[in-house]
Amino acid sequence: MITVFIILLIVGVLGGLIAGLFGLGGGILFAPVLLFLFQSAGVQDPVLWTVGTSLLCNFVAAASSSLKHFQMGNSFIREGLLTGLFGIAGTVIGRFIATSAWYSEREFVIFFMFILVYSIYHFLRNRKPRNMETEGAGAPMQWYQFVLLGLSSGMLAALAGVGGGLIMVPAMTIFLSFGFRKTVSISSLAIVMITLSGWMQLALLQPAAAGYTGLHIGFVDLGLSIPLILGSFYAARRGVWLLTVIRLRTLEIAFSVLLILVAGRMLYGIM
Repeated sequence: MITVFIILLIVGVLGGLIAGLFGLGGGILFAPVLLFLFQSAGVQDPVLWTVGTSLLCNFVAAASSSLKHFQMGNSFIREGLLTGLFGIAGTVIGRFIATSAWYSEREFVIFFMFILVYSIYHFLRNRKPRNMETEGAGAPMQWYQFVLLGLSSGMLAALAGVGGGLIMVPAMTIFLSFGFRKTVSISSLAIVMITLSGWMQLALLQPAAAGYTGLHIGFVDLGLSIPLILGSFYAARRGVWLLTVIRLRTLEIAFSVLLILVAGRMLYGIM
């Protein structure tokens, strides 16, 4: 169990850095590792346990990141709150799908693989340098943009255990022409609301059996959450700071390599 704790602590640090740097929440690392642990332990309904536990850890990482943005004067409260409100509605829809009989481990892995492949493509493709600053960062968001971004991000969170930043970040940087720091700030705040709604919904359900550690609330395994939360809360704030000192393209390439490794491990698990 000590080995598992150390591994999860390291994963928490990496996920926290991703949350702070890219506004993604960290679940893109949390979810595959948690699914492997629940499956290896023979836990019943491993997908629901993965989603619920990952969303709790995402919530803490995003809250830490969002707080740091606020302290640095890089907050966009209106955009983040409105996107997050529609995201809450999206988590309700996604939760109904996730708890349906046909959404099993195989569907979860295939769906998550699509997310990873899309993310790798998004971060590795050649494009013009993007503005890291907030000045002149696009026109104000319209109501339908809040609806589309929020609903889709919330559904993604409930289905895959990620924060929804994989939709928000590319959409706001490419289609809305927002500066990267503004995008990460909005995404982090929206993820706080989306993940809070997602994990609380699963915490209110009653599992048929205990999870990995036996310390849980509904489908949220608190025992596995502790090292992930400790690592991600500390690292997310450092990730926000690193936005000011590291070239964005270097970060994107490093993150893509990490995603390729994660995708390979998940593909191996279903073969």
